[in-house]
Amino acid sequence: MNRVQQQLYVTSEWISQYAQSLDAPLQIVDGKYIAPSTMPIVFWQEFDIPWLKEAGVLIHGTQDFTYETPIIAEMVLDCELTLTNVEKKVGKQGVLTFLTHTLVCKYNDDLIVTAETVLIQVGDPHEKTYNS
Repeated sequence: MNRVQQQLYVTSEWISQYAQSLDAPLQIVDGKYIAPSTMPIVFWQEFDIPWLKEAGVLIHGTQDFTYETPIIAEMVLDCELTLTNVEKKVGKQGVLTFLTHTLVCKYNDDLIVTAETVLIQVGDPHEKTYNS
């Protein structure tokens, strides 16, 4: 199974920048910023994801976030991104490969968020082999 781990320090500045990029209001609890619910999607930028390096054209499919508690500024999150499913289909555009990923982030061993994202690879599935 393809899996990578990354520890992320979520700063007030990072939350503020992300919220501004969405034109979303900043929420505060106990004097600390709360991250917008979609913020884990940018966590991917902090990972080295070897199975996507030569994936070619990728289209964003679906995304789902399940929270146990909000992400709050100054949390140090232990995150793990896993390729959980690979499914090949033939569509109007030719061969499509659906890559389902699960991102799990914990704070002090407590689950904070689970995010499932499907990316769609366009092209011949024989060009890239995924071990799932």
